[in-house]
Amino acid sequence: MHRTVALTLALAACTRGPTDAAARLGQPAPGPVQLANPTATFNQLQAISAVTSTPLFESFTVLAPRFAAAGNAMTRSLALATLSLELAARYSPWHQRVPGNDGRSLVSPLPKGEGIKGVRTNLPAGDGITGVSTAALGTTFVWDPATNSYVASSDSGAPANGERFMLYALSQRTGLPSVPLTSIGYVDLTDSSAGATGVTLVGTPAAEPPATYASYSVAAGGASLAGFVTDGTTRLDLNVRADSTTSPGTLREQTAIAVAGQDLQVDESVTVSGENGDTVRMTTDLRVASGGEVVRAAGDVTLDTTTHLGSGQMAVSVNDSAFATITLGGPDLAFAPAPDVTLSAADETTLRALFSTSFELFGTTRLLLVPATSTPPVSLRTPFVPQSSASRSYARARAARSLRMTTPRAV
Repeated sequence: MHRTVALTLALAACTRGPTDAAARLGQPAPGPVQLANPTATFNQLQAISAVTSTPLFESFTVLAPRFAAAGNAMTRSLALATLSLELAARYSPWHQRVPGNDGRSLVSPLPKGEGIKGVRTNLPAGDGITGVSTAALGTTFVWDPATNSYVASSDSGAPANGERFMLYALSQRTGLPSVPLTSIGYVDLTDSSAGATGVTLVGTPAAEPPATYASYSVAAGGASLAGFVTDGTTRLDLNVRADSTTSPGTLREQTAIAVAGQDLQVDESVTVSGENGDTVRMTTDLRVASGGEVVRAAGDVTLDTTTHLGSGQMAVSVNDSAFATITLGGPDLAFAPAPDVTLSAADETTLRALFSTSFELFGTTRLLLVPATSTPPVSLRTPFVPQSSASRSYARARAARSLRMTTPRAV
């Protein structure tokens, strides 16, 4: 049975004061601040991440940016996804470490002069993409290895009010569909009401019937997203809102995840600003509530848009009491306990998971918007065009995670 995960839009504030309440009632003061069960918290965050760690979603991540020609909005939206997902993968406890001194990032840009080729060329090419190409309604697009792009085919099956893009197994050498092509699913893009675009991700395993792994609608302009994503075990019901604020070059996104049957609520608010174009500042506020415990991680990180390196801090509290500070700025994260707090190895692994989850959630929602539309972007110094997606190496690391690790490390 699917574990249902519902997403809402508002970020709830933490208002508890257990220490003051105990004092008023004459009860003994609580002991040192600590995580009630760091292993359980880690496993909950890892399960959410696993929903988008399948080979099908990896193919979707790599190929969705090639459904349409890369305009400025899509390119910059992908840049934000790349920065976020790369940061998440670099420091996550369930991903392989990224070397800090080899001069490479997780994602390599295309050679100069090469862009992402797309087939939805009659869509608006300005700051956003809205709707489905009317000239391509009912068309199935297939991958052409000779041009590394999609081409129209005579294949049947595409929705009459939309387009179908086939998905393929990826080559671990190139990051693009392997040759000969092996189809593993498809994405249907359909016209919905009021200019919205419907996105349906279907897996077609060889020995099993087709199954829907994602179905959601993106409002015109990419202001909101509603629907679900699943890996066949855990289902995430999505309802996300992204708003451009009154400040130029600033984007705010609000998301929440409620896991039915697990007493788990995850809420996040992210504000991204790029004032001078050389750096992007990400202010995050992640709240994880489970079993009467509320863990909150509020971060402020600045990332260089060229090197993809960053610096900043994330303050973590448990039931509104300071627990630890995570510092970004060196080859690895640094963890400092709050006064009278002792951090165990399990605590530090869970803190690492909190840091990674905060940026992974934002990056994933940006990727889900890519097939349908691009929201007004945060200005970046140079539009970033990824080699084959906003997170090719990141997705490959996630897909390989189960082979390297089946239980939390050091937890």
